[in-house]
Amino acid sequence: MKLKKYQPGRTDFLINTDWGIPADLMSTEDAKSSGRKLFHKRWVTKEERKLLLEEQATYQSILIIGGLLIVIPLFLFINIGNIFKSGIITTLFAAVYGGFMLTAGIGLLKFKIFARNIAVFVFLSFLFLPFTPLLGDDKGSPFIVILGIIGLYYILRRTARKVFAPPSGQNVDDTKHKNTVVRRAVYAVLLLLAFLTIYTFYDMRQAKLMTVDACNRAAKGMPLEDFLKTFSPEDYKIIQRSEYTLIVPKRGMGRNSCTVSHEGQKITGAKTGFND
Repeated sequence: MKLKKYQPGRTDFLINTDWGIPADLMSTEDAKSSGRKLFHKRWVTKEERKLLLEEQATYQSILIIGGLLIVIPLFLFINIGNIFKSGIITTLFAAVYGGFMLTAGIGLLKFKIFARNIAVFVFLSFLFLPFTPLLGDDKGSPFIVILGIIGLYYILRRTARKVFAPPSGQNVDDTKHKNTVVRRAVYAVLLLLAFLTIYTFYDMRQAKLMTVDACNRAAKGMPLEDFLKTFSPEDYKIIQRSEYTLIVPKRGMGRNSCTVSHEGQKITGAKTGFND
C-alpha cells in the first residue's frame, strides 16, 4: 500500500512521486546492505522515510484544520436562532465570521493559498476574541486561544508553507496576478470584519453608558412607576420582578442591565450588572 498523492502535480514533494523501490524489485539483502528499510511495501532510505512521514503529516494536518473550519460554522448556522436572540449585530458578526471560516475550510481541503491566508486571520482572531466583550466571560475562552495557537502552528510550519507555495516551474507572473486578486478580496472581507468589530465595541460601550445613566437616575425613595416612565420602549427593555426591576438597554446585544431594587412602590437602590 503506497501513501496517497495529495497533489499529484507537485513533484517537488517526495510523497507525490514514485518514491523508493518496489519490494519485489530488490532483494532484502541488497536493500539492507544499502541502508534501506521497508516502508509501505517499498524500500526507502532513512532520509526518504523521514521526509515522507513529515510531508504526509503536514498534508493530513491541513486537511484536519480544513475540516474543523467547516464544522465550526456549520455549528454556528445550526444555532443561528439562539444567536439571533443576542441581537442583530451578534447575528451578523456570526454569519460573516462563519462564512469566513467556511471559505477557508473548503479552500484548505484543496490546498489553496487564499484559504491559508484566511485561516491565518481566523486563528489570529482566536487569540484576541476571548478578551473582547463578545467572549470575555465565556468559559471556553482558554480552549479557543489554544486552538488558535495550534492552528497557526500547523498552517505556518515550514512544510505547510511549501504546500501552499506555487509549484516549481509555474508562471510567476500568473501566480502574482492571481494572488493579487485574492489578496484584495481577503482585504475587503477583513475590512468588513474590522468594521463590524469596531461597531460592536462602540455599541457595547454605548450600552454600558446607558446602563450607568439609568442607575444614576434611580434615586432612593423615588416612586418606581415615575422612574420607569422615563425610559423609551424603543431603547430599553423593562423586566419586572417581585423584589427588583431590570432596566436593559437594547444596544450592546442586551448584555448590560441596571438592577433597581424596590419595596413595591419606592426605589431602595440600584446597581449595574451584566446579563448572560
